[in-house]
Amino acid sequence: MNVGIVGAGIAGLGAAVALRRAGHNVEVFEKSSFKAEIGAAILLTPNANRILRRWGFDFDKARPVDFKQFRFVHAQNLSMLAREDFEGVEEQFGDRMCAYHRVDLHSGLRELAEKEGAKIRLGAEAVDVQPGDGVVTFQSGEKVQKDFWILADGCHCPFLPKIADEDIPTKKIGKSVYRWLAPFDKVLEHPDAAKLWADQAPGFCTFFQPTTGIFMVTYPCRAGTLLNCAVFHNTRPDETQKDVWNASTTHEKVLDALDGYHDAVKHIPMAVEQVKVYTVTQRPPSTRLYRGRMLCIGDTVHHMLPSHAQGGCSALEDATALEILFVADTIASDSSSLASRLDLYQQLRLPRSATTQILSSTNPQLTMDKVAEKTEEIRRFYGGHLVDWPKGSGPWSREIREFWYGYDVVGEAEEAMKYRESGRLPEGWRWFGGGREGEVVMV
Repeated sequence: MNVGIVGAGIAGLGAAVALRRAGHNVEVFEKSSFKAEIGAAILLTPNANRILRRWGFDFDKARPVDFKQFRFVHAQNLSMLAREDFEGVEEQFGDRMCAYHRVDLHSGLRELAEKEGAKIRLGAEAVDVQPGDGVVTFQSGEKVQKDFWILADGCHCPFLPKIADEDIPTKKIGKSVYRWLAPFDKVLEHPDAAKLWADQAPGFCTFFQPTTGIFMVTYPCRAGTLLNCAVFHNTRPDETQKDVWNASTTHEKVLDALDGYHDAVKHIPMAVEQVKVYTVTQRPPSTRLYRGRMLCIGDTVHHMLPSHAQGGCSALEDATALEILFVADTIASDSSSLASRLDLYQQLRLPRSATTQILSSTNPQLTMDKVAEKTEEIRRFYGGHLVDWPKGSGPWSREIREFWYGYDVVGEAEEAMKYRESGRLPEGWRWFGGGREGEVVMV
């Protein structure tokens, strides 16, 4: 098939790699020019890194930092409140748990996509889609027709309502984030900061201020040379419309949010010249991922909070499912064949991505909105085992890791392909492994 992809982020480039490996002609359309790439860091857990390894991703070039622990630190006196050990994760789940600078991850995926033979067109912003005809109109006025389209242009995609036929607006949760990447050597110039990270394995170091509820997440990336920092706080009046990734703010506002924090922590934002801010948003799951000749993947359809670092992982899982379910010699380009395979894809992916999205939508430090209704909401999509989150399990606990990291999207998709003739997966389909039908200990 001739395949078009709207968006060249993690999901779009992953889909380009996957569909080229599946034997299709792939062209990616990206509205930006990539001349001034921005971004913070991103954590990928073993379920995603196994995918990158399968594709031949250059980990050495991307310089990720392997995570070995999570530390929860009192923001005023720097005492450790809690710790979770990540040792053994790689051995248990077959790959790394590591943080990338987003630009490094993106560059590696782009290199892979182009090496596989995908074409990438920059400065091509989609302004309209016709799912039934497989036509996308671009800002230039050009109309492009393909056998199959992937919509992967992120959480602000304007076309999802046309695909899902549902009103599922993105919702602000009342929190915003100050974020920056600090040179780690400058951070360590403060003697108490140097003590805080001395002889410590890499990973999360999260500072919490009990009296205000404001917390600051930090972790290293780019071979440990940069410290990714994010201060979650109640949205200020002047931040309500700052829902883009690169809006600027001031050091004064960051320091105001960090009032009462230890001097070693307040030193960290002063190690950079510029600080960004964005408002935190999320969206409930759609019950439909495709229409006609168009499929939504990644944040376009399962935009979620960063509670368990599964946003980028889910995007890569989406892409890998395409690689297995859409092998060129198993599918025709006629609308009936495509619809049958897209339905199979939805049966495979929607239960997992929707469950991940819903579980990530509650977080004791961010929002507990309608937490009592989460199990009922999940049961619309998935009937299997659930973890005790957010009440009984920490966000990085062993139970959480077992729930997500062991998922084998390749194996599950290969199993699903056995049912491509009937077009229906069997009742009680298992995609997390373990657990019993209807078992739930979440709320």
